[in-house]
This record gives sequence, C-alpha cells and structure tokens, in this order.
Amino acid sequence: MALLYKSAHSLPNSTKVLLASLGAVSSLIFLIKLNVYRSSIGSEGSSDLRFHDILVPYLQLVPRTTIFNPWVVVTAIFAEISVFSLLVSTIVLFLASKYVERFWGFREVLKFVFTVGTLTNLWTVLVTILVNMWRGDSASMDKPLGGGISYYFGFLVVLKQLIPEHNVILFQGLINFRIKHLPFTTLCLVSVWSLLLSRSLYPAVPSIASFVISYSYLRFYQSIVTESLLPVTSANGSSSDSSNSSFVTGDASDAFRLSEFFPSVIKPYVAPVFDHIYEVSSLVGLITPFNDESIEQSNLRAVKRQEQATHSSKSVANSVAERRRQVALQMIEERINKEPQAE
Repeated sequence: MALLYKSAHSLPNSTKVLLASLGAVSSLIFLIKLNVYRSSIGSEGSSDLRFHDILVPYLQLVPRTTIFNPWVVVTAIFAEISVFSLLVSTIVLFLASKYVERFWGFREVLKFVFTVGTLTNLWTVLVTILVNMWRGDSASMDKPLGGGISYYFGFLVVLKQLIPEHNVILFQGLINFRIKHLPFTTLCLVSVWSLLLSRSLYPAVPSIASFVISYSYLRFYQSIVTESLLPVTSANGSSSDSSNSSFVTGDASDAFRLSEFFPSVIKPYVAPVFDHIYEVSSLVGLITPFNDESIEQSNLRAVKRQEQATHSSKSVANSVAERRRQVALQMIEERINKEPQAE
C-alpha cells in the first residue's frame, strides 16, 4: 500500500488530474447505468433493457440531446463505456501526459487535452447531426460518441512535433518505424476501417477532427514560455541575453509543416494546396503569418528538442546496459562462490 501511494504521489500533476477525471466520469456513468438497470429489473421482474443501451445524456455525447446538455462536449472527453476503451485511455493518458509535461508543464498539458477534446467533440456531434438529418437516420442520433478518441490523435501530433525522428522498434526489429510516420499511417487505417469497412462516421470523424484541431492549435495558437535561442531586440534597440525565457506562440518550424505529415511521394502535390490555405487563412485573419525570425527560432528549437531526445535515449540505453552488466557480474560472482563448496 505504501509503495502504491508513493508511486501515485510521484506522478506528474497533469497525469493525476487527467486520470482522476477519466476515473470519475467513467465510474459515474457506470454507477448511473447500473442503478437504472437494477431499477428496470426490480420493477418488472425481468427486463429486455440491455445494460449497454442505457444512456446518460447529461454526461455522454449523445447527438439528439447535446443541444440540451452543452457541457457534455467537455465531460464526454473522459466518458468511456467499456473496459477495453477505459484501459486504452488510461494507458494513453498515463504515458503521453507524463512524457509531454516535461516539455510543456502540467497546465499546458491540461489545456491541450481539454481544448482539443472539447473542439473535437463539438465538431463530431455537429457533423453527425447534419449527416444523420441528410440520411434520415434517426437511430444513429442516440448512439453515444466521445471518449478518448477525441485526444488520441492529438497526442500523436504532439509526438510528431517533439520527437519526429525517434525510431520505435517492436518485436525484436520486426516492426520498425519513425514517429513522424505514425499520425498519417494511423489516420489512414482508422479512416479506411471506419468509412469503408464499417461504413460508419465513427471513429473516422473524431479522428480526423482531432488531428486537424491539434495540429492547428500547436502550429498557430499554442502559447508557451520557452528558452529564447536567439537574441531578442527590445523596444529601445538593445539586444537582450539569449538565455532569457521568451513567450512563444505557435511552431513555425519547417519540420512541422502540414505537408511533412504526408509521405514523400505525396508531398509535392499537397504542399501547394496547404500553402494556399495558409495564405487565405492569413488574409482573412484566422491566423497570424510567420516571419523569418519566428521560423528561424522554431527551427532551432526543433533541432534542440531532437538533440535532447537523442541524449535521453542514449542515457536510457546506457542505464539499461549498466544494469545488465551488474546482473551479469553478480551471477558470475555467485557461480565462483559456489564452486569451492561443490569440491
């Protein structure tokens, strides 16, 4: 019990808040559904009502009732209704928030999850309502949406920003890929499975929305305090020390352009389209265009992040190698000590 308390106490603040929110909302939904299910059995002796079909519209993202319970675009971020989805969301929030907080701080991690999750849920429910009205499909209006899918792709975009060149090796090298290829590949797989195989908008719509919203937020709107890598000229013309912290909005680095998420074969075709969208968005005032200084600063930060990630990976590898060496030496020492006793 003491070890469990110590482990929980050592968790980053963002991880604690997000896991607590996930546990609280999902548990509350389960308890409410259980109470409704038991009440239906108790009143009728037996009931045809299935536990999975019970809705909690004031916590879940249900298209038909969202307009009457607008706060569900927030609570639905943590609304999981199955053990598997709850387990996946727990793992994603635990690993991702713990890692990302080292770069951003806990407040920005929480801001990111709530911003991306809320906007993704809002977009998902609006698209679902419009499509179902066009189809005349009233049954789909009562299917709950939301959950961790609202931020899964958001964290994939974050990893693409922080450690794009990091290699992930699984099953002793059988699977080997770079982080920068993960968002596009995963998004394609989910979209094909959802739209073509399952013929459903879910989870394709929230996945695409989460990807676009998280990228737009990180690229143009996120404001964080970071170390200034270049001298900053003050109003009186003097140059301040480059070691001072600076307030940075967005990520103007070339490596984080939207076309960089696509395979090399497709880049020449999509890059002009994205550049045109960028120019139009700047013209109408949706975004603030980047200048040469902001691009240079962002490129330097991207290089520095990659160097930190490489150094961290080497440190972990060296630590693992050192532990293995100590274990091997201990085993050799134990074997040597046992040999005289055998004689």
